[in-house]
Amino acid sequence: MNTLSETLNRLEEIVGEAHLLTATEAVAGYALEGQMPLAVAAPGTAEQAAALLQAASEAGLSVLLRGAGRHLHIGDPPSAIGLVVCLNRLDRIVEYDPDDLTITVEAGVTRQQLQRTAGQRGQMLPLDPPGPQTVTVGGVVAANLSGPLRTRHGAPRDLVLGVRAALTSGEIIHAGGRTVKNVAGYDLTKLFVGSFGSIGAITEATLRLTPRPEATALLAAVLPANTLDGAIAAIAASPLEIAAGEVLNPVAAARLGPSSLPSTPADSYLLCLGLAGPREAVAHQVQEAETMVGAECARIEGEQEAVIWDRLRALAYPRGPGAVLVRAALPISAVSHSLALVSARPGWSAVAHAAQGVIYASPGDQGDLPAVGETLGVLRAAAEQQGGYAVLESAPVEMKRQLPVWGTRTPNRDLMQALKQAYDPREVLGCGRFLC
Repeated sequence: MNTLSETLNRLEEIVGEAHLLTATEAVAGYALEGQMPLAVAAPGTAEQAAALLQAASEAGLSVLLRGAGRHLHIGDPPSAIGLVVCLNRLDRIVEYDPDDLTITVEAGVTRQQLQRTAGQRGQMLPLDPPGPQTVTVGGVVAANLSGPLRTRHGAPRDLVLGVRAALTSGEIIHAGGRTVKNVAGYDLTKLFVGSFGSIGAITEATLRLTPRPEATALLAAVLPANTLDGAIAAIAASPLEIAAGEVLNPVAAARLGPSSLPSTPADSYLLCLGLAGPREAVAHQVQEAETMVGAECARIEGEQEAVIWDRLRALAYPRGPGAVLVRAALPISAVSHSLALVSARPGWSAVAHAAQGVIYASPGDQGDLPAVGETLGVLRAAAEQQGGYAVLESAPVEMKRQLPVWGTRTPNRDLMQALKQAYDPREVLGCGRFLC
């Protein structure tokens, strides 16, 4: 095995002196939850990324993959970090086929950059994950991130058609294809999506786009708790062009801040319904939505519509370093019960992608260990009883060390672990944050 000095020399040969950081003050900015890496390397090509992973594997150096670093709060506290491989230099639009509604980009392309490119042809990537727009495509795919638009368009696993990935063997593999019609290897693509950099470095992704809607509408209604089940079922089964359906408990509604939304009493929930499509169709569906919801709907228009959606997405993102955030996924039929479980905890907010069965819950700050542990346990038990799961997505590192972050029902975990054994047999990748 090479000495550390020899390994660092090899890494420098791969990426060049300007793209390898080893000085303490330089790598300090890449520390994660108390662990500071020995070095940070930024490859400029997929081939360089593969060579870095191979060199690290042969030297027994653990690797943490990083994009913009916006969602590294997700996962177990890392073990010792040898090398951070920062992928944001991979920032090219590789191929854009507007006629086929597909785009292939490198991992370091930001969501903002991609939307700007697609927007020039009246198209968009229908993924609106929580957090800044500077999140990279590689990060969105690796963490399977989505937001309110998931109601209509699905999560990354539904929109990623193919990936290119670098492995610790030095190989570069392709999964999936660049067109909607070519789905060869699609199952392998799905396993890379949501793998949190634990089986390989996603260096490129091909995604399905959608036309930008001609018109949108935001409707808000206050629903008594006893009508919530019916409203959620109606949204899930609705023929309307529903882009998003968010349900907020009173604490979450209050955290949206001053707005034109109706106030939400303690025994009720706030429904925010997004419609999208042709202008005439949206105008017609606005009239039908009130009947479907079974309550009077207020329409939010103009700049305030975008402001409210931005604030809604922010509720599913940590409010500061070490803030507590729990994410649960469960059947749609169990959403209202789980919302009630969270709402019974004083000071806890709850936001649900109602028609997708995803709930984000937070005490708004770091909380205390007993309260967080109890809430996580209750929500996780309710989710797992229904075949779902709950993740402690963000928390102070000491709290993460004492509470089970992932639970026992992470989707595809067994398959991912088998893939990790095949692609990362020395367990170099991930630093114990996900598959361990």
